[in-house]
Amino acid sequence: MEKSRSASYIAKSGGACSRRNKGVHGVPTHCWCGERIATFVSKTNKNPFRKFYRCEMAMQRKGEDHLFKWVDEALAEEISLVEARQRTIEEDLEDMRKTEKSEEDVALQKNGCLAVITWLCCNMALL
Repeated sequence: MEKSRSASYIAKSGGACSRRNKGVHGVPTHCWCGERIATFVSKTNKNPFRKFYRCEMAMQRKGEDHLFKWVDEALAEEISLVEARQRTIEEDLEDMRKTEKSEEDVALQKNGCLAVITWLCCNMALL
């Protein structure tokens, strides 16, 4: 079946359906059926030239409920996911810095230079 005709049909038949996209956040790579995702262009009056993700199987079997997701919405979700991961990494890094600093301070206060050397040796072994 021709992609443009199928794309037009799918875009008319339901748009972004949350039931189809349940559990899919960001840019999809595979449909629930296992097929890889392809990008198509809507040819409808409601969403002219708007790109969407769909698997090839959905283009052949119109009655089945395969993944459908607008590209612009998927990219916005992907950016939000990356920002959240970055915040988590920054928080973890800050916690690690605080922990490292407090361990050094405790070692210096307890046993002086010998404790610092021991602590450094133990931490170097972990690297």
